[in-house]
Amino acid sequence: MIGIVISIVVMGLFYLGGQVSAHEKIVADMSQPKFTDIVLYWAYVLLVITVVVLLLFAIVSFFKQLKESPKKALGGLLTLVGLVALLVISYVIGDGTLLNIPGYEGKDNVPPTLKMTDMWLYSAYVMFALTLLAMILLPLFKRRK
Repeated sequence: MIGIVISIVVMGLFYLGGQVSAHEKIVADMSQPKFTDIVLYWAYVLLVITVVVLLLFAIVSFFKQLKESPKKALGGLLTLVGLVALLVISYVIGDGTLLNIPGYEGKDNVPPTLKMTDMWLYSAYVMFALTLLAMILLPLFKRRK
């Protein structure tokens, strides 16, 4: 509940907080909301909370299944190993070529950050494709049984 309230306040600030003044704009002819940084920081906080909770549930579930059914626990561990392999492979194939971004002079236009961005995009594409395949193929396998 607290997270929802904070999210509503942050989004209200972003959409209703106005624009930065003309002399503070990074690119003069582009829209730049005043509270963009707050939205980005809140997204980072939500991402970290999500990953921590996900990892805690995965670890607790793994040890619980290890006691009840070791075979199922190893299946879950193989899924985790597959996910790590996907992230490593997609990082390696990511492009680290520096981008030409008008008006940007920050420190994030470096090969490791660019490769990590590609890693997340490629991983999302693969996971989306696997989800679609599962939605199409799993009902077919259930009909056979």
